Order: sequence, then structure tokens, then C-alpha cells
Amino acid sequence: MSGRERFMVHVLGRFRLLTGDAPITIPPRLRKPQELLQALIAFGGTEVSAGVLIDALWPDSEGDAAYHALESALYRLRQLLGARDAVRMEGGKVSLNRDQLWVDMWEFEEELQRPHGPEANDIERIGRLRLLYRGHFLQHETEKLWVLKARQELRDRLLRAIRDAARECERARRWADAANLYRSGIELDSLNEGLYRGLMLCHQELGDHSEALHAYRRCRELLTRFLGIPPNAKTQALYHSVRERAACDAVASGL
Repeated sequence: MSGRERFMVHVLGRFRLLTGDAPITIPPRLRKPQELLQALIAFGGTEVSAGVLIDALWPDSEGDAAYHALESALYRLRQLLGARDAVRMEGGKVSLNRDQLWVDMWEFEEELQRPHGPEANDIERIGRLRLLYRGHFLQHETEKLWVLKARQELRDRLLRAIRDAARECERARRWADAANLYRSGIELDSLNEGLYRGLMLCHQELGDHSEALHAYRRCRELLTRFLGIPPNAKTQALYHSVRERAACDAVASGL
């Protein structure tokens, strides 16, 4: 937060709305204005069309009734914030005032887009992203389609950043750093086989075959339990390679 914004909004993990350091309590009767704020953030926060918001929040309403419902929620959201200029509506488009609101998701997206050359410390960058990403988008809120879509996109973007950073570490043969990054990714997506393969490869390069085999078993257990499928051919091939290397090392060490 730069210090000039009046409000802080957390949508990554548990939803929180604060003014300064003080939480704003939102009563149940203001559930719709809260949802409107969340939807505006999910759709980018700037010049979000009234039609998009109506489809997301009032899918069963039509025509004037739907538009009046949006206007009413907008009015009550401004009342809740106590700041008329925090949310603007012009020409059928609604925008949040970024000079008034700090949103963790916006900060997260800015960090993702910040240029970083090969000299940048990828571990520190992922650390900053993980500090902002306290949980999935509106993790404890509604499971509506627009929430699930934003949640999936944000999670995938963080996973890509983690995977890219891990591969940079692999290229530099920093296997322990890469392994930590893969573990961080698995915390976000425990069914992502590519991350388990990356972790297995790192442990193999570090000579820690038992940890590589443990990663495979964990992957197999979760895929079987939740998806009803075995690991794919690439993952199984790496598993057999690790087993052979472990057997060879055991023979060599016994000589």
C-alpha cells in the first residue's frame, strides 16, 4: 500500500475490506454490494460493462429490473465505503478508483508483470508473489462461475512463474533451489504431474533417490485417489530411471 489509498481489499484467500488498519464489517444485508466489489475486481476493476456485472450477479433478472439492481448495489457500495468517488459509473461502464483502493490482487499482478532479467533473484520474486498470494481467489466465498474462472487464471499464472523460476534454477544447476520451488508449486496444485517430475529430477541430481521415489509415490497416491488415474508415461519413465540409478548407486557403494 502506497499510503494514499483509503481502502485495502484482500481477495486472495479470505476476503477482507479495511480502511487504514481497521476492518470494515459488512452486514448480511449488504451481501450484494460486497459481491459487486468482488466482481469488479475479478473483471479487472476498470471500465467493466454493466452487462457483464448483471450477467454475473443477477443472471435471472432482465432489462430495467437488472439495471436498477446494479444501480442499487452500486449506491449501497458507495455508502458502505463512505466514499462516492471510490466507484464510478460512466457510459454503462463501472470502474474502481485505484487512487482510493489498494487490492492485493492488483499488487500480485503488477509483481507478475514486472520485468525481470536473468540477473534477477527468482527465489526472492516468487517469495514476494507467495506473500501476496495468501490463498486462492475468494477461497471461502461463492463458487460462481466468474469466481472460479478468476481463481483458475490467477493460480495458473503463479504456477507458470514458479515453473519458470525452477527451470532457471535447473539451468544454473541450483537443484536444491529448484526443488524448493517445485514443492511450493505442489502446495498450490497437488495434482500437477509436471511439478512432481521436476521435483523428482532435482532429487535425482542431488543424489537423493529416496526423496525422488517418495515424490513419485505421493503423486501416484493423489492421482489415484482424486482422479482415478495412474501417473502418465513420462512420470513412470522417470520413476523407473530413478529406481535404476538408485540400484546402481547401491551396488557401487557396496563394492
